[in-house]
Amino acid sequence: MALPRKRPSGPERRYHHGDLRRALVDAALALISEGELGTFSLREVARRAGVTPAAPYHHFKDKTALLAAVAEEGFLALCGRLEAALARLATTDLRGRFAALARAYLEFARAHPAHYRVMFLPEIKSHQEHRSFHAAADRTLEVLAKQVRLAMPQASPQEVMLRTVLIWSTGHGLASLWNDGVLDQKLDLRSERAFLDATVEQMATFASGISASAKPPARTPRRR
Repeated sequence: MALPRKRPSGPERRYHHGDLRRALVDAALALISEGELGTFSLREVARRAGVTPAAPYHHFKDKTALLAAVAEEGFLALCGRLEAALARLATTDLRGRFAALARAYLEFARAHPAHYRVMFLPEIKSHQEHRSFHAAADRTLEVLAKQVRLAMPQASPQEVMLRTVLIWSTGHGLASLWNDGVLDQKLDLRSERAFLDATVEQMATFASGISASAKPPARTPRRR
């Protein structure tokens, strides 16, 4: 009678379970959550994932490519949250829609600080090397830009993008300061929910005000 085949364990099992890429991304997120990005390496990611040092290169040519994959995953998730937040509101409720976007953005940043930190790394700014990441990032920003466009239909594309970036920068700066603990000594954060509610209201007012202040593009005089 043949003995039952021994089930592989450890690195061998992790390597052959068919989801190496997911294991590497998860290990990368764990490392990012624990320490500084300066110590981040594919070798350590491989060790955490339970695979050989060479295994990550089956999916990522270097650590920057892995970080880009983590960032892309973050933007895809954030975009989904933003779109879902808007789906529940009428297009005429401009202030309500800005508030919903602010809440979804801040809640994502707070719930996924490791993803959020990597999403804006300068190391992955190359459009040629990380095209799918930039496509996900651009799609996410377009959710906000579309809302600004609805609020100021007479504005030029340049004006829409300027207002979009101003609103986005406000939310991004707040989320980064909050995640980095900078606000702990500045504000009473004993109730995160109360702080979030108050912040969302302020951001909605800010976004609505920026959109309302837009001026129609200047008309070029017709030649006679």
